[in-house]
Order: sequence, then structure tokens, then C-alpha cells
Amino acid sequence: MSTLLSLRSCLVLPFVLMALGACSMQIELRTAAQQEQFAREAASHGDWAQAMRNYAAAADNAKLGHGDLAWQARLHHEAGRAASAACRYDAAAFHFRQAIALAKQARTSSAPSDKALASLQAGKPCAVPP
Repeated sequence: MSTLLSLRSCLVLPFVLMALGACSMQIELRTAAQQEQFAREAASHGDWAQAMRNYAAAADNAKLGHGDLAWQARLHHEAGRAASAACRYDAAAFHFRQAIALAKQARTSSAPSDKALASLQAGKPCAVPP
């Protein structure tokens, strides 16, 4: 009887773990959407440093939740815009490069991030790129 119970446990455990994994992915995606909304609100008030942090956190959670690559690219692009406006040029360049790579993986246009990165490298100070 104890062998039968341990065999059942071995068969059920993978399904339980898959269900828990699916739940955690949904939580990550919901959290990413919330953080994106917080970032929009911070940007609308001109709090670019907070917007950058929220967009970056949203991008991280979208990645953990296996979110759409085009969405992840857009989150990184917005984080780059906010970082640029906050005069955080290294962070802006990082996020624009991430956006470009993700857009290519998603087979979507990386033109806005390409343009913003070029503008950043040209040395335009503390401006919100397109």
C-alpha cells in the first residue's frame, strides 16, 4: 500500500508543480501590467526616475511571466525614454538595446528604439526621445 501511495505522489507532483508554475506566470504578468500603469502615471507627472524604475520592473516581470516579446520590447523602450529624460544615459542605452533585441526576436519594428539610441549617442541632453 505504501508503495502505491508513493507511486501516486510521484505521478501527481509534476501536475501540481505545472499548475503552480502557470499561476505564478499569470501573477507576474498582472504585476507587470500594474507596474506599467504606475510608470505611465509617474511619467505623466514628470517623475522620470520613478517611471524608469516602474517600466524596468514591468519589463522584468513580463519576462518572468513569459509575456509577449513585443510588449517586453515596448516596456524597455519606455524605460529608456524615461531614463533619458532623467539624464540616466547608461540606463537609457541599456533599455533601448534591450528593446531593439526583443523587437527583432518578436519580428517587429525596432525603429523607434534605434532612433532613440542614435539620438542618445548624439548627445542630446535630458530629453524625452520619441
